[in-house]
Amino acid sequence: MTDLYSLSISFANISTIVLCIVLKVPQIISLVKSKSTTGLSLPGTLLELTSFTIGLCYSVSSGYALSSYLEYPFLVGQDLLLLALVLHYSNQIGTKWFAAFGAYSAVVYALTSGMFPDALLVTLMSLCTPISAASKLAQLRTMHASQNSESVSILTWSIAVYTCVTRIFTTLDRGFDAPLLANYSVSLILNLAIIFLALKLRRPSKKVKKTE
Repeated sequence: MTDLYSLSISFANISTIVLCIVLKVPQIISLVKSKSTTGLSLPGTLLELTSFTIGLCYSVSSGYALSSYLEYPFLVGQDLLLLALVLHYSNQIGTKWFAAFGAYSAVVYALTSGMFPDALLVTLMSLCTPISAASKLAQLRTMHASQNSESVSILTWSIAVYTCVTRIFTTLDRGFDAPLLANYSVSLILNLAIIFLALKLRRPSKKVKKTE
């Protein structure tokens, strides 16, 4: 039983990392093909990037094994690329965004190099759940307002559901880390809600039969 449990933990860690390497790829491909940001939320993307960045900084600072958070660097990188594409296709790239990226990089370096007390990272991680939830609520709101989900990749959100489940499993294995568990659990529920709404918006509308 012990060997089977260890194998399950290893599989959960490896599969999560592998899938997170390509998590945003379907969404990026969909965006490049459509060249339209309709149904995609810029605030949601920014909030999601913030959430992933906090998770990365928290895990590095806490000294967790690299295998338990290796997906975060890939998620952050993909979200940065997705953000750049969203800004590009919505014609919003400008000097202020380059300045913002510089400030963002400086903060990430400071948080991961121990320049701030651990208590700050714990506080940020506790805020990660509402930030992550807000990013997904923003995405839901944008889809609902536009009544369009064609630019939204259901595959990306389905992978996100799987990785939330596996990370709940692996987090419980190493101990009860309440901030992380809360973050993954709330994300799981909202990821499922996004998939449901996206699929609902793609259903063909019922045509009224013409009376002969």
